[in-house]
Amino acid sequence: MSSIPSSDIHSDENEPTVESTKQKRLPRSAKKRLRYERLREQRKLTGKKKKKRTPSNPTASIVIPSDSSEILTDQLVSVTGKTLKRAANERLAEINRDSEAPMICIDCAYNASMSSKEIASLARQIGRCYSSNRRATKPVRLILTNWSNDSLLAQECRRVNNGFDNYQIILDDKPIYETYPSERLIYLSPNAQECRRVNNGFDNYQIILDDKPIYETYPSERLIYLSPNGDKILTEVNEQTIHVIGGLVDESVRKNMTYQSCQDKNITCCKLPIETYMEHSVTGGTFNQILSINQVFDILVTYMTTNDWGQTLKKNIPERKGWVIKNTEDSDNKNKIETV
Repeated sequence: MSSIPSSDIHSDENEPTVESTKQKRLPRSAKKRLRYERLREQRKLTGKKKKKRTPSNPTASIVIPSDSSEILTDQLVSVTGKTLKRAANERLAEINRDSEAPMICIDCAYNASMSSKEIASLARQIGRCYSSNRRATKPVRLILTNWSNDSLLAQECRRVNNGFDNYQIILDDKPIYETYPSERLIYLSPNAQECRRVNNGFDNYQIILDDKPIYETYPSERLIYLSPNGDKILTEVNEQTIHVIGGLVDESVRKNMTYQSCQDKNITCCKLPIETYMEHSVTGGTFNQILSINQVFDILVTYMTTNDWGQTLKKNIPERKGWVIKNTEDSDNKNKIETV
């Protein structure tokens, strides 16, 4: 048997295949295409391992309390973002139907005293109040009194607040002292075209709109009007009392407008207990007590949940104001202040 020359023997391991030769000669565009196909297959395999939203499971990653009226409940259910929004609106609508629910009013009687810029600012602050109320553990009936659907404030509210016409807000065209008894009113102080302009969807807000003065809707004895110029100090937030915030954005700081209005209508006028529970910071600040409407609203809603003025004021008074919480010993005088 003759031997075969070693040069004629080829190893399968060393011989390049047709496929490998073609791969080595692939153009750059083809190589990119191959890489893309490999990555796409990897993503498919990875995606199958994850829980995705599908028509049968559209709510994989969103949870809210199963009972929307109980924010702190431990039982959670899956819902969509749209369902979450609908649940919040239904919760506010239920509050508005409850005549015994606590009320906070914004008195929109000062349009003539404000510039268009100030009215636009008021519309934004109304929108912030509504957002805070939707998130609140204990929401209130939010009422806009002296309301006119044809006013500049209404237009601005719809412009800047999305869905304002669907807001769960009570709109009243009367002064609040005509709707509620004065003994239930507390006036707090720091209108409608402008609300529509700066609040997108303002007409969908769950807000009570009243075109009457508040004293025509409620007896004055139920009203407490809040003003930094008030002659009494607010010591508690009583759910049977109607707390009124003056719908006045005053960049020129015209003093005593809301206070004088209360004097004329025999409505209790109070200021927040800032000086009772807080003192000037050593780092400085403006040290004024003039707050935006939504800041006053947040203070009232927070206190209804915490029943703690120190915690409430610390959370909601801006740091730039320069106010800090007093020591416990320094705040003992809270029992000596005049109650309302």
